[in-house]
Amino acid sequence: MKKKRNKKYNPTLKYQQISRIVAKDYMILDITAIDVFVYYKGSEIKPKSFEARMLNEVRYKWQIMAGVICRDQLKREYLKTDTFITANEYFTSELSDYLVEFQADLWETANPLHRLTQFWLATPNETEITEQVVMKMINSKKGFNNFMTGYEYQQSKATF
Repeated sequence: MKKKRNKKYNPTLKYQQISRIVAKDYMILDITAIDVFVYYKGSEIKPKSFEARMLNEVRYKWQIMAGVICRDQLKREYLKTDTFITANEYFTSELSDYLVEFQADLWETANPLHRLTQFWLATPNETEITEQVVMKMINSKKGFNNFMTGYEYQQSKATF
């Protein structure tokens, strides 16, 4: 009987190692009821097949900024956010399920008259995510213009 050969080269493991190095410049923005967007070095991209595979088929420890998009009665737009790093590694497809309770808690703590919708921004590295950068991303997707706040809804009902 032949002795089993131990492989030193594992292509899957090598792919995961390379992906972890390359993926550090990517961010995924999910705005509830709008869409999911991918950014590379701060610019929005339409992911090519290798980028989609890299982001979807490899588990990462994600740094996540989750929050609620809000607008007050004076039309000032702001975010109620929290940033954290996941304790375990997750696929991109698992992030929405992972964040359900967390986002529900954030939604409840935001002013009910100011709430528009929820969002999360995830990156597989530990870079500083500023609210100004996120606001710019959300504004470019019309995240503040597609929804009415509770206050605006009450005002529109009162005028009819």
